[in-house]
Amino acid sequence: MKIAITIWGTKISPVFDSARTLLVVEVQGAKVVERRHEPFEGHLLNRSLMLIRALDVRVLLCGALCEAPARILEANGVEVIPFLSGDVEKVIESYVQGGDLAKFSLPGCRGCTCRWNQS
Repeated sequence: MKIAITIWGTKISPVFDSARTLLVVEVQGAKVVERRHEPFEGHLLNRSLMLIRALDVRVLLCGALCEAPARILEANGVEVIPFLSGDVEKVIESYVQGGDLAKFSLPGCRGCTCRWNQS
């Protein structure tokens, strides 16, 4: 399975729209078997979606993301886990180990009050 993370240096990019790099990680079981960086234009949703689909990404981990783009990504088969922050390697490790990503929530998002209803 491939997951993608919007990054800024070694951290998750705080805002999806401003991300310029996408880290694509292939996971088998609980192990990362491949990773690569892709140029990314988060502010151009159609291009972002085309790239994510072309790379066969199943899960997107990112910072702040508006509801409309998230719904479009989800409608195209991408599980979106937004409002994350922190060191990208720690987030990846936690995700592949099945850990709770709540500890990586953006400040102010700890109680999920800024997340939309995922139903």
